[in-house]
Amino acid sequence: MYFAVLLAVVSSVAFSVGFYFMKRQAERLPALGGGWRPAAWRAFVRDPLWLLGVALQTGGYGLYLTALRAAPLSVVHTALSGGVALFVLLAVVGLGERLRASEWLGVVCVIAGLIVLGLSLADNPAPNAVAHGTVTFSLVLIGLAVAALAGDPAPGRAIGLSIACGLALGLASVFAKSLAAAESLAAALWSHDLLLTLVANLVGFALMQAALQVGRGVVVVPIFSTLSNVVPVVGGIVLYGEWMPRAGAAAILRPLAFLLAIGGAALLAGVAEQPTRQLEQARSR
Repeated sequence: MYFAVLLAVVSSVAFSVGFYFMKRQAERLPALGGGWRPAAWRAFVRDPLWLLGVALQTGGYGLYLTALRAAPLSVVHTALSGGVALFVLLAVVGLGERLRASEWLGVVCVIAGLIVLGLSLADNPAPNAVAHGTVTFSLVLIGLAVAALAGDPAPGRAIGLSIACGLALGLASVFAKSLAAAESLAAALWSHDLLLTLVANLVGFALMQAALQVGRGVVVVPIFSTLSNVVPVVGGIVLYGEWMPRAGAAAILRPLAFLLAIGGAALLAGVAEQPTRQLEQARSR
């Protein structure tokens, strides 16, 4: 149990440091243009420090899955949520980013909300169930992502990209849950859920890189972290009938977690983003 908790903490650190390197290098590399410029991506995959960030993210995810096999979901999730705080510290100290009072409040609310959400999760996974309404749920999230991108008037659309990223990564987790319910490995490999999981993760990853490049990390990371954590919980309620807890501490913690995390993310999203140095240079060319 203690070893699993240690793995969860190391996983959280790997995620945060990986974000730091990816954010640090993103501002020094060619503009991604919303995440869909192949020529710019070639420069990214040739950058050693950016690849180090990707490797840390991949390794962190492997440690996360290993920790889940030996520790309660609530413990592992809480440890991962604390990684947002570590990234904010790295962004302030290492990247020189500064937060106003309202932004600090938003970050604190997001971190508190994610931790409370972790504490409200059931330690034992719910039995496998058949999802209902996946197509409609997916289309709604895609529509919200498109609306977020179209509705962000700021240069670079950092907030819109962050929201779309969080929705895409959250949807990938919903597909992954269906994938995990496959009867066998062979069935999983031939399942359309595998393709949907990969596509949603790739889209989310591209949007995440674009958001990190044009926006401040202390704003964009808490926003997409909130949505990528909340969407699977909402998906469980809508698609699998995993209703909100009705008794015990979880009945209080879960709604409180939603209010804190979504309220904090909304507070950050309401702050006008200033273009980063990389974006300013790109616009001046």
